[in-house]
Amino acid sequence: MNALRPLVVVVTLSVCILVISLSFTSYYGQVYQPSPLLNTNMKFWTPDPVNNITKPYLWQVDIIKGAFDNVSIYQFNVQNLASIALRVERSNQNNTSVWTTLHVRQDLNGQGLDALFRSTISLWVFPTFPYAYDNVSHNPENAFGIEINDGTNLVWFIFADEPSQVFQLPHHRIVLTQTQLNAWSLREIDIAKQYDEAGWKKPQSLSFILLLGTTRVHPGNWVGYFSGLTVDVGPLQTESLSSSQQLAVLAIDGGAILAISAVAIIFHVRKGEARVRRVNSRPKSRR
Repeated sequence: MNALRPLVVVVTLSVCILVISLSFTSYYGQVYQPSPLLNTNMKFWTPDPVNNITKPYLWQVDIIKGAFDNVSIYQFNVQNLASIALRVERSNQNNTSVWTTLHVRQDLNGQGLDALFRSTISLWVFPTFPYAYDNVSHNPENAFGIEINDGTNLVWFIFADEPSQVFQLPHHRIVLTQTQLNAWSLREIDIAKQYDEAGWKKPQSLSFILLLGTTRVHPGNWVGYFSGLTVDVGPLQTESLSSSQQLAVLAIDGGAILAISAVAIIFHVRKGEARVRRVNSRPKSRR
């Protein structure tokens, strides 16, 4: 058993060295950033004097409505989960083709936009109405979900009980994700993936928007709920080790392992020699 101890020490230290080196080469040059979206839990609210409502702090609210329409945004507890509620009341008296919509948005550019394109975004959604669209043109007639608006192109992530599918319109991509109505569902969205599949270049700026809206085809009272918005930002690779640098790390690892092995062998040999000397130095017993 004692003879195996040096081997165990050498193997353990060698594995530690290799693991540390692998981690160093893998994570070298990576920078981790916080979420580019702020107040994602929407616990903090502030007055909005422009729209005469209360809104989540650091978020902007955009409203499109007719004279007889009503929209509102508020905190609400749905099935024991704190949420933000978006409500649109489209009047029968509003016969225009203009949408009645409520947008809750944050604008991003620069490093924030870059981080968003490296992110996977998850959130809990609670839709209460089916998605409606023209069967021929595929133009939407109502909406509940997330809008990404860069000023030229739109991506809609729609949550409703229709089968999942994608509609590609001119400058408008609609990603319909089948989601149970009147229940909480956790959903993920990948903005960079949708831009890539649409063949669009990454923009210089964009707006991240919580969206609810309807048209004259579907008047009435419409509401949807969001909760638990989370942004998982992937690391930014600022630089990488070159091939020669990686070989140098491996060479250092090899040298360190050889040195540890040599020390362990020398220690084991000297320990054995000391044991032999002690045995030889013991007085011999007399008969």
